Amino acid sequence: MGGGIRLGRVLGFNISIDWSWFIVFFLVVYTLANGYFPFAYPGFSRATNWALGILAALLLFGSVLVHELSHSVVARYYGTEVKGITLFLFGGISQTSEEPASAREEFWMALVGPITSFVLGAIFYMAANTASGLGWPLWFVAVSSYLGFINVLLGVFNLLPGFPLDGGRVLRSIIWAITDNLTKATRWASYVGQGFGFLLMAVGFVGMPGTGLLGILQGNLVGGLWLIFIGWFLAGAARSGYEQALIRDALSGVRVEQVMTTDVPVITADTSVRKFVDEHLLKHDYSCYPVVEPDTENVIGVIGAEEVRTVPSSDWELVSVGQIAHKIDGGYKISEDEDAWEAVTRLASPEVCRLLVMDDGHLKGTVGRDAIFRLVQTKMRLAA
Repeated sequence: MGGGIRLGRVLGFNISIDWSWFIVFFLVVYTLANGYFPFAYPGFSRATNWALGILAALLLFGSVLVHELSHSVVARYYGTEVKGITLFLFGGISQTSEEPASAREEFWMALVGPITSFVLGAIFYMAANTASGLGWPLWFVAVSSYLGFINVLLGVFNLLPGFPLDGGRVLRSIIWAITDNLTKATRWASYVGQGFGFLLMAVGFVGMPGTGLLGILQGNLVGGLWLIFIGWFLAGAARSGYEQALIRDALSGVRVEQVMTTDVPVITADTSVRKFVDEHLLKHDYSCYPVVEPDTENVIGVIGAEEVRTVPSSDWELVSVGQIAHKIDGGYKISEDEDAWEAVTRLASPEVCRLLVMDDGHLKGTVGRDAIFRLVQTKMRLAA
């Protein structure tokens, strides 16, 4: 979920669209305009099919957004912070800052999504039936019928026990409640999720030669490739979910103070880019360095190879690091008393090269991915 377009806020949640969303949006519109609507409603013109394809696709992703909003509302009810909702290639994701606090919370957070999809499906089906009975325009009936079907399908698909799908999270919550161990529950839910992903890949591979009316279910080339792709994504996401749980365990109880680095050189803003490159960037393996004002030593930004590349090498003597430093915001700062897992979540952003450990406005040290990685490796070796 790196980058994308910020749409605004709904119910207090930040809503964004990842760039990958445009790929699947185009595919959905194309499939509806050239496949579904011409087959189901042959009387529509080509222009009408494309217009309905765009409308139905927008309402489909609106349904996905409502689905994710239901997760976020329940998470907020239980006190879990939701950083935002992002629509992407495979639908949407609610970005929570932490794991659910209990199996009960996980169960309801996960189950509310499919329930919402079923409710939306019922609403759209009733709208289609009512419109048909009242003689409303056929295009309204066509779009409502499609959305009724697709929302029910989304609800059923999300209930499948393939972690990290909603059904997989429901399964994890049940195992969690039985074992009272989130890591063990995540491991078994991850195994089921990976198995489900591999099963989808196998079905897609076997079904690719299929043709005819059942092509979407049996395969054909495009449908088979989509199943393989979705299965591959789910298997990888399930494996990553368990790895994340292991990392969270390894960092449990560790404070930022214990992993921060205090020997990263501080660069004054009046240092030339040439001197910075020669004396620091080429000699040390740090991704970026704090930049401070010469007199007050207030941190004004960070600088690394990415910023240096914006200046032609012929100008390195003339340009100071203060002129090209990346100005920092709250996302770059962290307290030494915060949990190391919070550092991991912030460092997951590709824009954050290092975190600055601040105490009452003073720089105490920095935290980079390298320090976190070494700690996790060490603790896992000790556990093994």
